[in-house]
Amino acid sequence: MKNKFRIFGTLLLGVMVAGTLTFSSCSSDDDDDNNNNGKVDPGTIAEANLVAYFPFDGNATEKIANLTPTQQPGVTYVAGRRGQAYQGADQAHLLYTIPDGSKLKTLTSFSLAMWLKSPLVTGDPEPTIFEIGKSDDLFWGNLKFALNRLSATADSLQLKTFFLKSDATTWKGQHISYSNPSFQINKWMHIVVQYDGTTSKFMIYKDGVKVNIPANIENRIDGENGPALGPLAFENVDKLNFGAWRTKSEGGLSDAWMGWYLGNIDEFRVYDKALTATEVKALYDAEVSQITE
Repeated sequence: MKNKFRIFGTLLLGVMVAGTLTFSSCSSDDDDDNNNNGKVDPGTIAEANLVAYFPFDGNATEKIANLTPTQQPGVTYVAGRRGQAYQGADQAHLLYTIPDGSKLKTLTSFSLAMWLKSPLVTGDPEPTIFEIGKSDDLFWGNLKFALNRLSATADSLQLKTFFLKSDATTWKGQHISYSNPSFQINKWMHIVVQYDGTTSKFMIYKDGVKVNIPANIENRIDGENGPALGPLAFENVDKLNFGAWRTKSEGGLSDAWMGWYLGNIDEFRVYDKALTATEVKALYDAEVSQITE
């Protein structure tokens, strides 16, 4: 070692150089350990099960299959949690055609993950946020995520989810509405709603933590006293939309209760399974590491 450092003139210089090299090496290792200075790409969480991703970073392009909307009237983009976010408005919505072979057509379980910021929904109308649709049922489609109407004195939001099991014996369409004080009005929150076709459980996570919901909401059954619901079965899947009831935007109906979504959506992801609690927490932590506002 001494002989090596004498090339630089003195042992002291060699020690200084060695110290500099050691410091640089440790710094590089620390950067690797911190995943790019603490920033983790959320797309790496359950990546094999991620079937659709809408970052809404200034446009409506979906990044997994590169889907672009066939309709996008009135949609604008504002500062979001990561870059920009979807801004809802009266008459604003997005409509996509789902291609043949898309995994969105054959979901038996699902997780919808997103950043959400919404005003309180009172009286009329009731807004659709997201839907995997079917054109022979413009009301409910195959999978819908929406907000329910509450009184003007409500202090939080009520989330509404619908999903279809077309081969069920009795309860083909599952309608679930649930409110919680943690679903804050006009504040960004990370929401995951999911259904596990293996366990027949419906779950909601807020900011990486599972929300405690009643057993009769969590455990989904087919009929009043029926068996566990089991894997979902979608049918005639053809469209995907944000922000509007298709009955209103495409079907020509004008019912006041069918509202336009007026809030914000960012980093919207669809998975073809129910994420584990560990995965949801990892996704939330990764999302937080990317916050730009």
